Amino acid sequence: PILLEMNGIEKNFPGVRALDNVHLDLRAGEVHALLGENGAGKSTLIKVLGGIYKKDGGEIIINGEKATINDVKDAEKYGISIIHQEIVLVPEMTITDNIYLGKELGPAVRISRAEMQKTTQELLDSFEMGLSATDKISSLNIAQQQMIEIIRATFSDAKIIVMDEPTSSLSDKEVDALFETVRKLTAKGIGIIYISHRMSELDVIADRVSVYRDGKY
Repeated sequence: PILLEMNGIEKNFPGVRALDNVHLDLRAGEVHALLGENGAGKSTLIKVLGGIYKKDGGEIIINGEKATINDVKDAEKYGISIIHQEIVLVPEMTITDNIYLGKELGPAVRISRAEMQKTTQELLDSFEMGLSATDKISSLNIAQQQMIEIIRATFSDAKIIVMDEPTSSLSDKEVDALFETVRKLTAKGIGIIYISHRMSELDVIADRVSVYRDGKY
């Protein structure tokens, strides 16, 4: 099934047409790679999807229904999670605290720290991380931190996950571990939008490829 359709997307900045009638669709359980030089429009398109930018034209359809995405919270409600190139975890907080950061429950629902740590540990174990829920982010390497970002996305019940240049700081062994995680996610029906400049990765991980140039599909 089609999870996402972005049709006729337009985005203008002063003096620049960043997106010109751009199209993207994503199916459940696939990895759809986005290719193009810097300035081709990939990041702008993803920021429109993630609610960071407001589109100037076109429509976004999620699970067959027209979606209104005006900000990041809107995107999250639709099950969209973007894992940016820059790690945005809090180094001096534990893995548990980072997993739950921004997802605090309201006053009507209480959850104990022990329950939070238990849930976090189960997530870590399910991804075979070999880490403790009480470990601080500052003690993890870049690959491990990236995996925590991915676990945060799955914890948010994301159905659409965007990975922006996820292998840029990883060793070959870490890349293999990342790809294995991607396969686990797609096996659950999650759709992955994958941005990369490494052509060699495409045969390994991508089901489909869309190419952008000068803001066009």
